Amino acid sequence: MNFAVPFCGSAKTSIHNQVFLEGVKSAMLAAKIQSSAGSKEGAIAVEGEKQRQWSPKEKEVGMKAFGRGYAGWGFSQAFYRERLHEKHYGFKDLESFMQGFWEAWACSKDPENMLVMLQTWQSGDCSNQKPYNGDFEMAMQSIRAKTLVLPCKTDLYFPPEDSEYEVANMSPGVGRLEQFPSIWGHWAGGPGDSKDDLKWLDDHLSDFFSIEQLG
Repeated sequence: MNFAVPFCGSAKTSIHNQVFLEGVKSAMLAAKIQSSAGSKEGAIAVEGEKQRQWSPKEKEVGMKAFGRGYAGWGFSQAFYRERLHEKHYGFKDLESFMQGFWEAWACSKDPENMLVMLQTWQSGDCSNQKPYNGDFEMAMQSIRAKTLVLPCKTDLYFPPEDSEYEVANMSPGVGRLEQFPSIWGHWAGGPGDSKDDLKWLDDHLSDFFSIEQLG
Protein backbone atom coordinates (compact mmCIF):
# COMPACT_ATOMS: atom_id res chain seq x y z
CA MET A 1 0.00 0.00 0.00
CA ASN A 2 1.40 3.37 -1.03
CA PHE A 3 -1.30 5.75 0.24
CA ALA A 4 -3.87 5.81 3.02
CA VAL A 5 -6.60 8.29 3.95
CA PRO A 6 -8.38 7.35 7.18
CA PHE A 7 -11.17 9.78 8.06
CA CYS A 8 -13.39 10.10 11.13
CA GLY A 9 -11.71 7.15 12.80
CA SER A 10 -8.76 6.11 14.93
CA ALA A 11 -5.91 3.63 14.96
CA LYS A 12 -6.78 2.68 18.53
CA THR A 13 -10.09 3.00 20.35
CA SER A 14 -9.57 5.48 23.17
CA ILE A 15 -10.64 4.87 26.76
CA HIS A 16 -13.23 7.63 26.47
CA ASN A 17 -14.67 5.98 23.35
CA GLN A 18 -14.89 2.67 25.20
CA VAL A 19 -16.82 4.43 27.98
CA PHE A 20 -19.32 5.85 25.48
CA LEU A 21 -19.86 2.42 23.96
CA GLU A 22 -20.36 0.86 27.39
CA GLY A 23 -23.22 3.31 27.93
CA VAL A 24 -25.17 2.43 24.80
CA LYS A 25 -24.40 -1.27 25.18
CA SER A 26 -25.70 -1.31 28.76
CA ALA A 27 -28.86 0.55 27.75
CA MET A 28 -29.56 -2.07 25.09
CA LEU A 29 -28.79 -5.04 27.35
CA ALA A 30 -31.04 -3.76 30.14
CA ALA A 31 -34.06 -4.57 27.98
CA LYS A 32 -33.05 -8.23 28.19
CA ILE A 33 -32.35 -7.91 31.93
CA GLN A 34 -28.64 -8.32 31.35
CA SER A 35 -25.58 -6.32 32.30
CA SER A 36 -22.37 -5.66 30.45
CA ALA A 37 -19.42 -7.88 31.29
CA GLY A 38 -17.15 -4.90 30.64
CA SER A 39 -15.43 -3.19 27.77
CA LYS A 40 -14.38 -5.57 24.98
CA GLU A 41 -16.67 -8.21 26.49
CA GLY A 42 -20.27 -9.23 25.93
CA ALA A 43 -23.01 -9.60 28.51
CA ILE A 44 -22.94 -11.25 31.92
CA ALA A 45 -24.84 -14.51 31.63
CA VAL A 46 -27.96 -14.72 33.78
CA GLU A 47 -27.50 -17.52 36.29
CA GLY A 48 -29.56 -20.57 35.45
CA GLU A 49 -30.72 -19.19 32.11
CA LYS A 50 -29.68 -20.68 28.80
CA GLN A 51 -28.69 -18.41 25.96
CA ARG A 52 -31.82 -17.33 24.13
CA GLN A 53 -32.95 -15.07 21.33
CA TRP A 54 -34.24 -11.56 21.92
CA SER A 55 -38.00 -11.36 22.10
CA PRO A 56 -39.64 -8.81 19.77
CA LYS A 57 -40.45 -6.56 22.75
CA GLU A 58 -36.93 -6.80 24.17
CA LYS A 59 -35.49 -5.93 20.80
CA GLU A 60 -37.80 -2.93 20.40
CA VAL A 61 -37.14 -1.54 23.87
CA GLY A 62 -33.41 -2.26 23.78
CA MET A 63 -32.77 -0.82 20.37
CA LYS A 64 -34.82 2.30 21.07
CA ALA A 65 -32.73 2.86 24.20
CA PHE A 66 -29.58 2.24 22.16
CA GLY A 67 -30.68 4.83 19.59
CA ARG A 68 -31.44 7.48 22.17
CA GLY A 69 -28.08 6.92 23.83
CA TYR A 70 -26.35 7.18 20.49
CA ALA A 71 -28.19 10.41 19.64
CA GLY A 72 -25.92 12.53 21.80
CA TRP A 73 -22.78 11.21 20.11
CA GLY A 74 -23.36 10.86 16.38
CA PHE A 75 -23.87 14.59 15.91
CA SER A 76 -22.07 17.40 17.73
CA GLN A 77 -23.35 19.90 20.27
CA ALA A 78 -23.21 22.59 17.58
CA PHE A 79 -25.35 20.45 15.24
CA TYR A 80 -28.17 20.54 17.77
CA ARG A 81 -27.48 24.14 18.77
CA GLU A 82 -27.98 25.17 15.14
CA ARG A 83 -31.12 22.99 15.06
CA LEU A 84 -30.00 21.06 12.01
CA HIS A 85 -32.26 18.20 13.10
CA GLU A 86 -35.08 20.54 12.11
CA LYS A 87 -33.50 22.65 9.37
CA HIS A 88 -31.79 19.84 7.47
CA TYR A 89 -33.86 16.75 8.28
CA GLY A 90 -37.21 18.51 8.54
CA PHE A 91 -38.33 17.22 11.94
CA LYS A 92 -40.67 19.54 13.81
CA ASP A 93 -38.92 19.19 17.17
CA LEU A 94 -36.34 17.18 19.10
CA GLU A 95 -38.69 14.40 20.17
CA SER A 96 -39.87 13.70 16.64
CA PHE A 97 -36.21 13.56 15.60
CA MET A 98 -35.39 11.13 18.39
CA GLN A 99 -38.22 8.85 17.32
CA GLY A 100 -38.16 9.30 13.57
CA PHE A 101 -34.39 9.35 13.08
CA TRP A 102 -32.53 7.72 15.97
CA GLU A 103 -35.03 5.15 17.16
CA ALA A 104 -35.91 4.22 13.58
CA TRP A 105 -32.21 3.85 12.73
CA ALA A 106 -31.47 1.69 15.76
CA CYS A 107 -34.55 -0.52 15.36
CA SER A 108 -33.43 -1.41 11.84
CA LYS A 109 -30.42 -3.20 13.38
CA ASP A 110 -30.14 -6.64 14.95
CA PRO A 111 -29.09 -6.41 18.63
CA GLU A 112 -26.69 -9.37 18.43
CA ASN A 113 -25.01 -7.86 15.38
CA MET A 114 -24.65 -4.59 17.27
CA LEU A 115 -23.07 -6.35 20.25
CA VAL A 116 -20.48 -7.94 17.97
CA MET A 117 -19.82 -4.57 16.34
CA LEU A 118 -19.44 -2.92 19.76
CA GLN A 119 -16.98 -5.56 20.93
CA THR A 120 -14.96 -5.19 17.72
CA TRP A 121 -14.98 -1.41 18.05
CA GLN A 122 -13.94 -1.41 21.69
CA SER A 123 -11.11 -3.83 20.88
CA GLY A 124 -9.75 -1.73 18.03
CA ASP A 125 -5.96 -1.34 18.35
CA CYS A 126 -3.62 -1.62 15.36
CA SER A 127 -0.72 -2.38 17.73
CA ASN A 128 -2.43 -5.48 19.16
CA GLN A 129 -0.49 -7.80 16.87
CA LYS A 130 3.04 -8.94 16.24
CA PRO A 131 5.62 -7.48 16.11
CA TYR A 132 4.21 -4.50 18.04
CA ASN A 133 2.65 -6.40 20.96
CA GLY A 134 0.78 -3.34 22.24
CA ASP A 135 3.49 -0.78 21.48
CA PHE A 136 1.23 1.78 19.79
CA GLU A 137 3.99 4.29 19.06
CA MET A 138 6.06 1.59 17.36
CA ALA A 139 3.06 0.63 15.23
CA MET A 140 2.61 4.23 14.11
CA GLN A 141 6.30 4.59 13.33
CA SER A 142 6.17 1.47 11.16
CA ILE A 143 3.71 3.03 8.68
CA ARG A 144 5.35 3.57 5.31
CA ALA A 145 2.34 4.60 3.22
CA LYS A 146 1.91 8.33 2.76
CA THR A 147 -1.06 9.01 5.04
CA LEU A 148 -3.57 11.84 5.15
CA VAL A 149 -5.54 11.70 8.41
CA LEU A 150 -8.85 13.58 8.33
CA PRO A 151 -10.67 13.88 11.66
CA CYS A 152 -13.69 16.11 12.10
CA LYS A 153 -13.13 18.93 14.56
CA THR A 154 -16.44 18.14 16.31
CA ASP A 155 -16.34 14.32 16.19
CA LEU A 156 -17.18 13.08 19.69
CA TYR A 157 -16.02 9.51 19.00
CA PHE A 158 -12.69 10.29 17.39
CA PRO A 159 -11.60 13.82 18.38
CA PRO A 160 -8.76 15.50 16.47
CA GLU A 161 -6.44 15.23 19.49
CA ASP A 162 -6.32 11.44 19.02
CA SER A 163 -5.44 11.85 15.35
CA GLU A 164 -2.80 14.45 16.19
CA TYR A 165 -1.09 11.95 18.48
CA GLU A 166 -1.16 9.29 15.78
CA VAL A 167 0.41 11.57 13.15
CA ALA A 168 2.99 12.87 15.64
CA ASN A 169 4.21 9.31 16.10
CA MET A 170 4.56 8.57 12.40
CA SER A 171 7.96 8.91 10.76
CA PRO A 172 8.78 12.38 9.34
CA GLY A 173 7.12 13.02 6.00
CA VAL A 174 4.71 10.09 6.29
CA GLY A 175 1.65 11.51 8.01
CA ARG A 176 -0.31 14.71 7.52
CA LEU A 177 -3.47 15.88 9.29
CA GLU A 178 -6.32 18.16 8.27
CA GLN A 179 -9.64 18.65 10.04
CA PHE A 180 -13.14 18.62 8.58
CA PRO A 181 -14.34 22.18 9.36
CA SER A 182 -17.78 20.83 10.20
CA ILE A 183 -20.40 20.88 12.97
CA TRP A 184 -21.81 17.53 11.83
CA GLY A 185 -19.63 15.56 14.23
CA HIS A 186 -18.98 11.95 13.22
CA TRP A 187 -21.60 12.25 10.49
CA ALA A 188 -19.26 14.60 8.60
CA GLY A 189 -17.54 11.46 7.30
CA GLY A 190 -20.74 9.79 6.12
CA PRO A 191 -23.29 8.72 5.07
CA GLY A 192 -23.21 11.83 2.91
CA ASP A 193 -26.12 13.80 4.33
CA SER A 194 -23.95 16.91 4.60
CA LYS A 195 -23.15 17.81 1.00
CA ASP A 196 -20.61 20.46 2.01
CA ASP A 197 -18.64 17.88 3.98
CA LEU A 198 -18.86 15.41 1.13
CA LYS A 199 -17.41 17.99 -1.25
CA TRP A 200 -14.68 18.90 1.24
CA LEU A 201 -13.69 15.24 1.50
CA ASP A 202 -13.75 14.68 -2.27
CA ASP A 203 -11.62 17.78 -2.86
CA HIS A 204 -9.04 16.73 -0.28
CA LEU A 205 -8.88 13.19 -1.64
CA SER A 206 -8.36 14.51 -5.17
CA ASP A 207 -5.66 16.94 -4.06
CA PHE A 208 -3.86 14.35 -1.96
CA PHE A 209 -3.72 11.67 -4.64
CA SER A 210 -2.80 14.15 -7.35
CA ILE A 211 0.10 15.61 -5.36
CA GLU A 212 1.40 12.26 -4.07
CA GLN A 213 1.23 10.51 -7.42
CA LEU A 214 3.04 13.39 -9.11
CA GLY A 215 5.66 13.27 -6.39
